[in-house]
Amino acid sequence: MVRASALSGYRETVRALGGEPEALLARHGMADAPVNLEHWISYADWLRLLDDSARELDCPCFGLELSERQDINILGAVGFMMRQAPDVRTALAELSAYFNHHNQGATVAASVEDGKVLWNFTPRPNLQAPLVQQTDLVVGIATGIMRLLSPRWQPSTIYLPHRAPEDLRPYEQRFQCPVFFDWDTTMVVSEAGVLDNPLSEADDALHRILEAHLRDVQQLNPDSFSARVSHLIRQALATGDCSIERVSGYLGMNKRTLQRKLKEDGVGYKDLLDDVRFDIACNYLLDCQGPLTTLSHMLCYSELSAFSNAFRRRFGVSPRAWKRQQQSRETRQETG
Repeated sequence: MVRASALSGYRETVRALGGEPEALLARHGMADAPVNLEHWISYADWLRLLDDSARELDCPCFGLELSERQDINILGAVGFMMRQAPDVRTALAELSAYFNHHNQGATVAASVEDGKVLWNFTPRPNLQAPLVQQTDLVVGIATGIMRLLSPRWQPSTIYLPHRAPEDLRPYEQRFQCPVFFDWDTTMVVSEAGVLDNPLSEADDALHRILEAHLRDVQQLNPDSFSARVSHLIRQALATGDCSIERVSGYLGMNKRTLQRKLKEDGVGYKDLLDDVRFDIACNYLLDCQGPLTTLSHMLCYSELSAFSNAFRRRFGVSPRAWKRQQQSRETRQETG
């Protein structure tokens, strides 16, 4: 699900491109799109609407066009709280921690490496919906938010997972930095010095009130926190550091707070890490022919034997034996 505010500016953008927004909305079951921006709509339907709009209007960068009409206000209370934060670092940590109040189909996280801020957007797996337009939309909004928080901010590099369009000018004009396509991530890179920049609208008292409100709302859905941690673990694995310290940093909290909140959900960090690792491992064994050393490295094991032993404890057999079992089962099903 995603808040209906994700449709902000949609009708105006479609009309500006010569299309009929109501017909497109009706095609995707959104003829009566909520006027109340706090309502929720289907995330998958929203993704398909963006993709269909790009195709119908012959506008490959439709998501980028739409981002011109969306800003921090689409985040509702989360965006308002971010503007009251003392500095950019706090605002980004809060976006990571409370992004599910706006979009329950993806996670965002910011980390610092070698003097750079790496801001990542990660859709949840198995969405079965097109993501190209959403990727451009999200990056367009993110860069706009950063410039609002820190007017002198400028991205140094942007990475997008989709193929490069024929016309790169909209990307060059919008971002004013190198943009790389066909990557395995959606990421905005900038200088880390911006993190300590104070925000002009900072209001400590109002910030505390908003944070307390969002924390209370978060606790009404106990499943959301552990699910979000699982998705952040997937993201952390890609960086080569899946430690609890890394993931707690994504959420803007310390290790003990993360452990306590997971305990309230009845789960531990290692349990979630193992679940994510073995989910990735099983998919890799079923779909890829690569060596196990590559897989163990992907999963941040110190050596192949550590991965093999952990896999055996989980499934009772070695990774290769498990793969043979699955292949044998599939063969019997096909011939049966």
